[in-house]
Amino acid sequence: MKIARWMVPVIVGVVVTPLSIGLGGILLGTFDDSEAAGGDVPAPMSTELKAGDVGVPVVYAKLIRDAAADCDEKLLTAPVLAAQLKRESNFNPRARSVAADGPADDEGSLTDPRSEEQRAEDGDLAEEGLSGEEPGSGSQDASPGDDLPDVAQAERPVTRGIAQFSDADWAAEGIDGNNDGVKDVLDPADAIPSQGRRMCALLRTAKEHPGFRGTPLELALAGYRVSWRTVEEYGGVPRASGADGETYEYVKAVMKSYPKMVVPVGGDAGGWTLPVEGPAGTPYHQRGSSWSTGLHTGVDFVVPTGTPVKAIGPGEVVTAGPGGDYGNQVVIRHEDGTFSQYAHLSEAKAVVGQSVQGGTLIGWSGETGNASGPHLHFEIRTGPAFGSDLSPVPYLRARGLIL
Repeated sequence: MKIARWMVPVIVGVVVTPLSIGLGGILLGTFDDSEAAGGDVPAPMSTELKAGDVGVPVVYAKLIRDAAADCDEKLLTAPVLAAQLKRESNFNPRARSVAADGPADDEGSLTDPRSEEQRAEDGDLAEEGLSGEEPGSGSQDASPGDDLPDVAQAERPVTRGIAQFSDADWAAEGIDGNNDGVKDVLDPADAIPSQGRRMCALLRTAKEHPGFRGTPLELALAGYRVSWRTVEEYGGVPRASGADGETYEYVKAVMKSYPKMVVPVGGDAGGWTLPVEGPAGTPYHQRGSSWSTGLHTGVDFVVPTGTPVKAIGPGEVVTAGPGGDYGNQVVIRHEDGTFSQYAHLSEAKAVVGQSVQGGTLIGWSGETGNASGPHLHFEIRTGPAFGSDLSPVPYLRARGLIL
């Protein structure tokens, strides 16, 4: 069966188009043939991945960081992988591509999930072109691949999963990332490590071709999109006006957007912070009859009712509201799989499903539930529920926070 010239990734119920990501402010390196691409991969960022709708779903953050860290020589960074995933599938593990003129099946209709703002930004992408190259035009000098037929685009295979692997690529490059005995392209625990390994290999190859049009990272991104063989045929990143102009736009968008996938560590913009401003009271595991287990499962902060309570770090709210003896509470899942709990609140401001950063206001302290006076009860847990508590002190200390 012949595939149409261009592909539209389809998510269950919606389509993720190739232009589904916002643009940042970094210019892509020039692809002019008169210059050898002398750039390199970006320096590793000492930052946290940004959580939430404009960043990375918390559940995937650790997978992305680990996949980048597994690439030796620090060739690959987590923000680049995150920007790719957002561009490829909008972090939907069931995403798949179909021919644009193919019929929609029971897995979804052909709709565009981008917001009006995203579509406007994507329109700007097509208009502004690359540095050193006019929109819609290529260099006047001939280079390998300039006259490649449209068939290169027409024969692009169907891709699936959060990282958009074709069946052939998955068979050759897919790995069992979670060691469950199955290599599943629709399982992010397998697909994201596979994406990292593939990008790492492409970066090594790209660094061996300094004369190609584009930096090593740009070349690797193009190779991920269309195969390294196609990059070789073009002599670098495809031009905007050629048969694979869509790849040009893909590379440009990822290069511009990856800086937006992070927030500074320890700052007001979303790093790590203590939950309240106030002194610590009852310590972790103090014994007493006031607690059902005979031990205090968290740390108390002695603060008056109405004190603002903040999320300690990036995460997703999984519980918000009445919690029995805990009174009004909020529980947040963090990207490393741990949970923080904030209890006895006078009021919870956060809502379930909300993405938060360090310092986000989630409620106000109080004395609801089983409390003898106003304070904040704070826990660190390995799961969302009671009974999975850890000592908060070393957890906070590892993030530069001292009680």
